[in-house]
Amino acid sequence: MSVTKRIRVKNRKRSALYRAQVYVNGVRVADKTFDTQAAAHAWHDEEHKKRENGFFEEPIAEITFDECIQRFIKERVSQMEFSSQQARNSRMPYLQKCPLSQLKMAWVNGRAVDRWIAWLLKQETAKAKKRQSFRAELELLSTVLNWFRNYVDSDYVVPLTKRHREQVRYKRVKPRRPDYYAKPEEVRAWIKWLKDHRYPVYFRLASFLVLTGARVGEAAGLKWSEVDLVNHMARVVRVVAWDQRTKHPRLEERAKTDGSVRILMLPPILVSLLEEMKREANGAEMVFVNRQGDLLKYNAIQSAFNGGFMALNLPWRSTHICRHTYATLAMMATRDLGSVQASLGHKTQAMTERYAKNIALLNGGTAEKTAALLNLDVK
Repeated sequence: MSVTKRIRVKNRKRSALYRAQVYVNGVRVADKTFDTQAAAHAWHDEEHKKRENGFFEEPIAEITFDECIQRFIKERVSQMEFSSQQARNSRMPYLQKCPLSQLKMAWVNGRAVDRWIAWLLKQETAKAKKRQSFRAELELLSTVLNWFRNYVDSDYVVPLTKRHREQVRYKRVKPRRPDYYAKPEEVRAWIKWLKDHRYPVYFRLASFLVLTGARVGEAAGLKWSEVDLVNHMARVVRVVAWDQRTKHPRLEERAKTDGSVRILMLPPILVSLLEEMKREANGAEMVFVNRQGDLLKYNAIQSAFNGGFMALNLPWRSTHICRHTYATLAMMATRDLGSVQASLGHKTQAMTERYAKNIALLNGGTAEKTAALLNLDVK
């Protein structure tokens, strides 16, 4: 069909979208989404007529995929933060000198992506014990192709499908626990283990993360000048970024996003801990530092945290579990999604709901009201 209807759910509200697709000789050459069916049909008929009349003999820019990559690096990657550049550049070799390189962009279609994925699966890195998929490389390809469509040729149709996302996951991965947060008793046991077995900064950092929901880079970049112990608050205005190769920490005067610049409210127990830390700081600028008084290294944080997880037989191996735990427990305690969203610095409530799991959205009143409606006598 030339126009198909789709249902979009945003902030729990359903709305209809209409996708118009133009085919010439069995090849999809244009694709656009509209709010109304009439607009979709009008655009489709106009575009199809133009192509039938020969107005678009070359519907897609005649550059090769390799040339597209070079432009993407020059015009887009060079404008990114250093840490983002590192992340892109580490995956870029899989898009260079690959089966797509010499293809004209007109021929970078679904079948070409199939061949590229088959090539990926034959690479030596595919045999690495810890590698389970080429999901990150597929995401980078998606970023490049969408950039090409947005800034080079608006008629280009990005060919990536669900099939490709399935193909790059070539190892069976144990599903993550649906309750991806630590229970209160698990948090207490974990922080006690850190306090008893690691340098004090690590149990203090863990306490700060689970009591505020801050990202580990935000906490590691916190200065005493941004901590107001009298009014029980701290301002998030900078982060620590870690070099992916050397693991060396670097203080950056920025937040992750505009929404990440925010105020964190500090509970009394955390205020008491910070007061103790400030007395010991001897005028140091940073709140969390290592034995030498320098910025914390991420691999040292991860090693300390994972040591506790493994000792207590807990399933997590990531510092981000602290943020998921805060989000979920905060929702359980307050039932206030807006407040939890603000404390996490999320742009949308949908993102907050991914952190605060569905169990946190349950309302005890739902069961009570249902029982009252049924009015069963089960005594």
